Amino acid sequence: MSHFSQQDFVALSALYVQPAWFAHIDFPSGSRRLHTGMGPVEIGGYEWEGVSDPFGGQLVGLGAVEEPYFGQAPAVDVVFSGANRQFLKSIWDDRHAIEGCVCDLFFATFDAETGEQIVLFRRMIQGRLTGLRVLINGPVVRAISLKIVGEFEGLNFPTMGSMWSPTGQRQRYPGDKGLDYINADIVEVYKP
Repeated sequence: MSHFSQQDFVALSALYVQPAWFAHIDFPSGSRRLHTGMGPVEIGGYEWEGVSDPFGGQLVGLGAVEEPYFGQAPAVDVVFSGANRQFLKSIWDDRHAIEGCVCDLFFATFDAETGEQIVLFRRMIQGRLTGLRVLINGPVVRAISLKIVGEFEGLNFPTMGSMWSPTGQRQRYPGDKGLDYINADIVEVYKP
């Protein structure tokens, strides 16, 4: 099921389309609404804080947001780069509280000249935050990365159950029926 209609695709082909991502995160300390741009923005009936600052503050980058398909859950990479020492310390101190927080990711596009919405505000992913990783490379390069994963994230990994099943056994050893009776009901009848 696509989040976009044919009219949205036509609107996205305009000359000055500016995409924007919005995240509603439910931290233990309280709910926060963040967006990938600068300054506060009011959309969807809420005010969203900007997390990007071109003058040396935090810059946020989002990886590819793909349409999930059968058997796979969506996961989006989020990277904060250019973080100062205080920001890194605050995130590191709260790292255990951040993992598992509910995070919904929203999307909208705007005309870069007029600020008018082109593709209306909509939720793309209902998810949770994973544990974060901190990258410090010398005194200049500092980044924090994490993922927003869907509630069915476990679908991205094969289960051990498929390995120890009759089908898994036949894939490894064609014709082997050794695991056919695992979990089968066994009834024994004793005749006097």
